Amino acid sequence: MLKFLVAHTFEIDDPGIAVNEILEQLDMEHALLENSAGFIFCSLKFIKSGTVGAVSKALPFDVIGCTTCGIAVPGAIGEVMLAVLVLTSDDSFFKTGVSEPLEARAEERIEELYRRLSGDAESPPSLVFALATNPGQFSGDMVTDVLHRLSGGKPVFGTIALDETSEERIPLVICNGEACSDRLALLLVCGGAVESRFHVDSLPAMHTYGLSALVTGAQGTKLISINNMPAAGFLENIGVISHNKTDAIYMFPLIVDNHDGEEPRHCGIFGVEEDGALLCSSAIAEGATLKLVNEVQEQILRSSEQFAEMLKNENVQHGHLIFSCFGRSAPLVDLKDELELYEKYIKEKPYVVIYSRGEFCPVYDEQGKIRNSFRQYSIISAGF
Repeated sequence: MLKFLVAHTFEIDDPGIAVNEILEQLDMEHALLENSAGFIFCSLKFIKSGTVGAVSKALPFDVIGCTTCGIAVPGAIGEVMLAVLVLTSDDSFFKTGVSEPLEARAEERIEELYRRLSGDAESPPSLVFALATNPGQFSGDMVTDVLHRLSGGKPVFGTIALDETSEERIPLVICNGEACSDRLALLLVCGGAVESRFHVDSLPAMHTYGLSALVTGAQGTKLISINNMPAAGFLENIGVISHNKTDAIYMFPLIVDNHDGEEPRHCGIFGVEEDGALLCSSAIAEGATLKLVNEVQEQILRSSEQFAEMLKNENVQHGHLIFSCFGRSAPLVDLKDELELYEKYIKEKPYVVIYSRGEFCPVYDEQGKIRNSFRQYSIISAGF
């Protein structure tokens, strides 16, 4: 059994006040069970002010986390906010850690971290939480593939840190008060099976452009050419971007069909190289077909409300952790319109919702077997 405790603060300037607010809400003297670990999700401002370090130091257990630009917890919503989610249990225990820098040797570094943490555990992990920074140089699929292999197919749930929406763009992961870029943080849940429910809701392809393009050049996560044109030039020709800039690209996610037996998936673009190649979040195969989706606000809010209502009807015992891709919500005039839906439907249980930049989540095949996957333009949830 995993019990949830949730706390939040809006206090940036005085770490002492923030710590007192968090500790008062958690009431750890009465609420903690035998073993505990936690998450911190926050705006970059809380790291710069020293608040994340102070809160982490005040908690008597290990904590991992990441930056985001929007958070919802019961009774509170904010773009500049800090939330703490505590996992506490009498029959599970927890191992946490952060990798060495990933860029040059990402797969090797992730494996080193997992083996170090799981090797110290008294029993094999039954659930893996993973938080990563911008995968501009590696595929999000690689992360789930490596952790799926190492864990023997145990559920992998997590997100990619989201940078600020202002001029500062610094996605960071957090481990025990230290904030890092180009790293992966893990929290392993050990000690036997954990009763959990996972859900994924991808952006419906209700508004697609009337074209289906062919990938004529690709290398890993680099999309080189579409219909024998430089990839960025192709998108410029149809009016999605201008002058090789991704100023509007979040409004037009790609739907990629690699023709590999998997269902087509949404794929985000992280950047444009000088030669017109696009840096994508997932590996794209040469010969894949692409579609473009035009997001609209009504579509986003309708699918979010359906997802929140589904979680309410599921009636989990202890709470929800929810990651919602920021790219999916780009058309919204006010993020609060979406975040308020969770207060409407699931406020009876502890929950934390944050905006993310890519999602790691288990899905189930026809036989009910878990397959860990990387998603974008999706909402994912873990209920306990």
